[in-house]
Amino acid sequence: MLQQIKNYINDHNLPTPPAQLIVTLSGGADSVALLLILQELGYKLIAAHCNFHLRGAESDRDELFVRRLCEKQNVPLKIQHFATEKFSTENGISIEMAARQLRYEWFETLRIRTNSAAIAVAHHADDNVETLLLNLVRGTGLHGLKGMLPQNGHIIRPFLNVHRKDIEAFLESRHQDFVTDSTNLETIYKRNKIRHEVLPLLRQLNSAIDEGLSHTAQRLAEAEELYMFAIRQLEKKVCKKQDQGLIIDLEKLGHCPSPNTILHEILSPYGFNSSTIANISAQRQRSTGTYFESENYIAVFNRGMLCINSRPVPQSETLLPETGSLSLQNNIQLDIKRYSSEQLQDIPRQPSKVAMDAKKITGQLYIRNYKQGDRFHPFGMKGTKLISDYLTDRHRSLYEKMSTLVVCDAKGIVWLVNERIDQRVAITSDTTDIVECSLAKMNNVSNEQEENK
Repeated sequence: MLQQIKNYINDHNLPTPPAQLIVTLSGGADSVALLLILQELGYKLIAAHCNFHLRGAESDRDELFVRRLCEKQNVPLKIQHFATEKFSTENGISIEMAARQLRYEWFETLRIRTNSAAIAVAHHADDNVETLLLNLVRGTGLHGLKGMLPQNGHIIRPFLNVHRKDIEAFLESRHQDFVTDSTNLETIYKRNKIRHEVLPLLRQLNSAIDEGLSHTAQRLAEAEELYMFAIRQLEKKVCKKQDQGLIIDLEKLGHCPSPNTILHEILSPYGFNSSTIANISAQRQRSTGTYFESENYIAVFNRGMLCINSRPVPQSETLLPETGSLSLQNNIQLDIKRYSSEQLQDIPRQPSKVAMDAKKITGQLYIRNYKQGDRFHPFGMKGTKLISDYLTDRHRSLYEKMSTLVVCDAKGIVWLVNERIDQRVAITSDTTDIVECSLAKMNNVSNEQEENK
């Protein structure tokens, strides 16, 4: 078994001895075997034990057991106590999810603090079979059917090619005891129901079902590599990257094989769930205006394109300084200067930089998001115009409209930012004092340069 695991580690390019690993140690058979085997293979180990305080005296029993085991094996031990039920309630998640989030966040913190190469967990071949069936019951794509990977980030699983019976036989050969988590026997949990009820029935149909499903998961993992390679090639044909997202050419997407599948793979990393992606896909023929939101992104249909952008952060109403700089939301900066008309060489022409007659400004300037119903008198045009109509006439996308800012004084709007000033504050031959406003990215790349990209 030692040689089998050693070969698996080498075949999958996992860290090799004498690397330092965080080994997760619950006290159960799998984690105890992991500790002993990795130690025998020559790794430098730091054991990590979580006490979630969910099983009363049993939780304390487990902690005492791992303390004694690590003392016996001369392995440093770190223990973390969690108020799991409180965390679950405060975050509106299940106890299982709360425990998972808490332990993995702590394991990663510990790995960084100790400069360890990886976090070793004791998932084995039977766990992988259960995961495949659990994902199949929940409903999943190819990704979920491939099971767990030998390495996922800094998490490594050296036991994925051995079964529970092999682990128990190893411990028996070492005369090593372990503790049993009583909740692992309760079939109220889906994984336990699969372990204790579903798999025994499947073994009656095929005694080699565990090995068969393990091999299936391996083949599906290899198939997914080919699948994702094809997806990335097609993604390059239909997508154009931009700073805060991307643009999908819907006509090109329509000519690809399985456009719905490609769209799902493109949008999933941006936080769009399956039902939202299905709605987006169903409306691919729409031209403009419809939009969908994930937690951090917005997807907008705009003239045959699907534009994915970071959700714009609302700009609170903020007073502008007389002169100087003001940091705004969405990583932009507004610079304000004041000088006499004699110092004005040319009136700025770019939308991101404007000059206004200071004496025509009433009160202090402030900036905010534009609102429905806002009107202004665009410089050089006759009469007032709704900003929404102005932006539509300028073919601005819904995302651009949502990001639009206005600078105002006590009488109203003086500048539709990145568009035009109001006629009321325009410079004339009688102007003596100038207010200049210019907008730039916080990284000092101007909007004009960004557009040229």
